[in-house]
Parts: sequence; C-alpha cells; structure tokens
Amino acid sequence: MKEIGGSSNIEAIGHENGTLTVRFVGGAVYDYPDFPTDLHIKWLEHHESGGSVGKWFHQHIKPHYEGKKREAQ
Repeated sequence: MKEIGGSSNIEAIGHENGTLTVRFVGGAVYDYPDFPTDLHIKWLEHHESGGSVGKWFHQHIKPHYEGKKREAQ
C-alpha cells in the first residue's frame, strides 16, 4: 500500500489482483473488488499532482463501487 501524506481522510491506498484497498484515518480498511487498474492509476496521478485524495475518492469511487470493511485483526 502507498502511504498518502497530507490527507485528513485517507492514510494509504493499494491495488492488487483487481481489488482496491483503502486505509482511512482511524484505521478502518475497506476493499473494493473489481476495481479498474486505470482508475487506480488516475487516482495516484491526481494525488501526485497535488489534488485532494479524499475529494477524488468521494467523487469517483464511493458513489460507484461498494466497499467491504475488513474485520479488525
């Protein structure tokens, strides 16, 4: 997972085997299965160009993909 600096909402994101994983501030981790690689890359590019990771998540991911919360381990 890639640590995200400067976000008040999201700590880290990762993408493996078609699943997006998001770790939120506070420790909750959600998996978004069947998540397109190209959309993950666009999100990272947005972050690297100084864009808000949380705002992008709420506009492009949350309304379109169902996340599944991981159980605490």
